[in-house]
Amino acid sequence: MEKPHPLTQWAINKIKAEYKDDIALLIAVTGHATDGDSHGEVFDYFIPETERGYQLSRTFLLDGIGHDLYPRSWERMEKSITLDEMTIVLANGNILYANHEESADRFLAMQKQLTENLNNPEFVYRKALERMDAAMDLYRNLLFEEKSYRARSQAAYIHLYLSQAVAYLNHTYTDSAIFSEKQAYDSSCQSRMYHCPELVSVPDSFFTYCRRLLTAETPKEIRETIDTLLIVTRKFILGKKPGQNVHCREPENQAVKDGKPDYRGLADWYQELSLTFRRIRFFCKENMPEEAYEDACNLQSELIAIGEEFQIEEFNLLDSSSPGSLGYLSLRSQKIEQAIRKILADHQVCLAEYQSLDELEKGLAAR
Repeated sequence: MEKPHPLTQWAINKIKAEYKDDIALLIAVTGHATDGDSHGEVFDYFIPETERGYQLSRTFLLDGIGHDLYPRSWERMEKSITLDEMTIVLANGNILYANHEESADRFLAMQKQLTENLNNPEFVYRKALERMDAAMDLYRNLLFEEKSYRARSQAAYIHLYLSQAVAYLNHTYTDSAIFSEKQAYDSSCQSRMYHCPELVSVPDSFFTYCRRLLTAETPKEIRETIDTLLIVTRKFILGKKPGQNVHCREPENQAVKDGKPDYRGLADWYQELSLTFRRIRFFCKENMPEEAYEDACNLQSELIAIGEEFQIEEFNLLDSSSPGSLGYLSLRSQKIEQAIRKILADHQVCLAEYQSLDELEKGLAAR
């Protein structure tokens, strides 16, 4: 048997020593890693058995790489089965630790049910209609947006929902927007997070218009591209087996604002998102515009949210996003990351940042 990664072993040892009765499963997720960061492979999340189990949750930096050990309840896992939560965490989940055989069996049964759902034509058609409906809801906001970086952020979610609708009708899934044939058909890609190699059929000119989102500069250009994507995707969906349109609005995840900003919360946010900053610069360096754009759009949405939540400036990451401006995007992400670190330092908030596993164990023990 292959020896576990030291960080995996650390997590397992901690569960056995301190949370033996509180944690049902520790799960790794393949297809998350980028540039050798092992993200998702050493561990991704755990399923708590009791309320005390949630205390295992933590984010930290180890040798410059961010890690997020976070909880997913059984109820939340059920939503992955129905494609209402992130799919890769269940589909590509591997059990690292189980408190009982029954817990492992329950997880494996969930994976089986997910596969059955994806192979059910009526189910995937209904979910595709839901995603189309969600995209149209967001489109109303895009119509009146005048700032390019906000328009890109909104268009990114619309594009994601349309990509998911197409994937479902191919009896597969994606948790990222799909821009190109490379992402859709190349099964040798490093990260399943950014690719959907099981796609067989797509709407007419789908990739052509998706790629235009990488170079569209003005809100008008972004809207026109999304217009066409909505039209061709709707035609594609309606050309499949008829089903009942289920109108479904995605729940908003609003942070609780409790008077004075909690900059410790900002530190937790940064420790979780630091990996995204790192990946953006890697993708820019390696001339990978699709992946860089995907992460940059997601990060831009997060930056808008934390600007409001913590009463700090609204950071503008996406003024320019053409493939020829990857160097600019990389530099801008670096400056924003430095600015966030300075905000934390100015408010005397220390990051959970370690250079070795020994340092990590000592630091967490002292908390």
